[in-house]
Amino acid sequence: MSTFPLDNEHVGASPFLTMKINTASGQYFTQSDLDANLTACTISDNNTVAKGSAGYRLLGKVVWLSEEKVADTVVPAVCSVQVRGVARFAYTTTAPVIGQHVEVDGTGKVRQAATAASVPAGGLKHNGYVIAVYTDTTTCDVWLG
Repeated sequence: MSTFPLDNEHVGASPFLTMKINTASGQYFTQSDLDANLTACTISDNNTVAKGSAGYRLLGKVVWLSEEKVADTVVPAVCSVQVRGVARFAYTTTAPVIGQHVEVDGTGKVRQAATAASVPAGGLKHNGYVIAVYTDTTTCDVWLG
């Protein structure tokens, strides 16, 4: 057993995308979400991210929120999203299986993809390949291809 601690979080993370945030109730991200690692996002519109609904395709991890807000809201104007490399996400209830894909759960966490067999026109249904699971912190490391 190696005494070298393995931690691949953020390896290969560059570039980060600057995106708008969906302003719908329950869909936007706050600093409290980021502090709680509720950071899993999906694409919801042109250059716009959201928490999505359970089963939506994972785009990446929200890592930064602007202090500027969308007019007349509490929603940050823009955010930075990690879409490559290894990202650590909180997962829901059941730990995902190493080597399987994940999807968003709609609350900022990920869950194991419901099915890998469903491939719609335009590409794979799922993004995010689980490379490590930490049951003590209910987090998993995901390669964001």
